[in-house]
Amino acid sequence: MIAVDTNILVYAHDPSSPMHKAACGHLTALAGSLFNWSLPAPCLVEFLRVATHPKVLDPPYTADEISTNVER
Repeated sequence: MIAVDTNILVYAHDPSSPMHKAACGHLTALAGSLFNWSLPAPCLVEFLRVATHPKVLDPPYTADEISTNVER
């Protein structure tokens, strides 16, 4: 089982991050693979906290935007 870390989610949602392209590539590869993978609940909660914090992302995401992105 592959567990996706919070940082991968943050990088994938931050186009200004130098790791953005790589993080998006990893998530896309996992989504299309036969591997068992998951987004652990603690990582999702931490992602929500980090991505909505104005000192981390400028501008920060809203909770609704993050929820929509995670559902996708």
